[in-house]
Amino acid sequence: MKRAISILIFMLTIILSPAVHAQNVEAFSSIDSTSIMIGDQVTMEIGIGIPNGFTVDWPTFADTLTSHIEILKTDKIDTLVETEKLTLKQRLLITSFDSGFFEIPAVTFNFKHEGDTTQFTANTNKLFLNVYTPVVDTSQAFKIIKGPISEPYTFKEALPWILLALAIAAIVILVIWYLRKRKRNQPVFSRKAKPLPPPHITAIKKLEELRLAKIWQQGRMKLYYTQLTDITREYMEGRYHFDALEMTTDEILETLKEQKANKEIVGKLGASLHLADLVKFAKAQPTALENDLSLSHCVDFVNETKEVIVAQAEEEKDVQPKTEKSE
Repeated sequence: MKRAISILIFMLTIILSPAVHAQNVEAFSSIDSTSIMIGDQVTMEIGIGIPNGFTVDWPTFADTLTSHIEILKTDKIDTLVETEKLTLKQRLLITSFDSGFFEIPAVTFNFKHEGDTTQFTANTNKLFLNVYTPVVDTSQAFKIIKGPISEPYTFKEALPWILLALAIAAIVILVIWYLRKRKRNQPVFSRKAKPLPPPHITAIKKLEELRLAKIWQQGRMKLYYTQLTDITREYMEGRYHFDALEMTTDEILETLKEQKANKEIVGKLGASLHLADLVKFAKAQPTALENDLSLSHCVDFVNETKEVIVAQAEEEKDVQPKTEKSE
């Protein structure tokens, strides 16, 4: 009999133990100030202290506590662990834009023992908040409300706008450039142009092509001499840098004398140019020998003037080492 009573007492102890511990739970709330001016802010703190082994369903809040009190900020839950007790706290930043004496209702915490489905509750105490409006002295004259004071912009504030403006300008320039390229049927990205060959290389190549074309043998005498003189004039422009294509034969010969070109080769070139003028403007009919000589004189002129440049460069190379040795 005694043994049965002991077992019963033991079971009742196990069953009633959570309820006994639940009685040691304390919910609390406080407020920094019970009186504020309308629109001011105040901190409210809520919390609960429970024995170890219990779990709490923390209450959630919207943006208001009541129709007159608003929540501006909700902090994280702070946890304080002690030997036999656990304390949980949370701070709320509240305000009110209505004047009056308002009640902040009690906050309910739900908690239960781990491994047990029995729910317990604990309520905080009620709080009261007095919200008042500033006292206006109506005997004083009304003052004009001053607008906000404008502060100068800093470079850090203006930098994003500057970068945005530069980016827009760059985009506009790229679009205009692209549209112009497209209108002219030009490629958007063109390869780098290869350097042009020396003038004498181009001239010799064209003169040889003219010889092989056998234009005068086909009776097209004017075309033959036109191409012959154009090739030679283009060479002189590249070699001596004067506008030979727009100059008369006498002007070209006079300019070559000023350039101190070989007199003999200039004389032969002059004979070919004068003969070309007679064919183009006086419809002269040179012999086959004269046609071949005219082209040969032009080839000799190109080779002779080109060889003068090479000779001068070689002389400079030969003279420079001698000068260094003499020093």
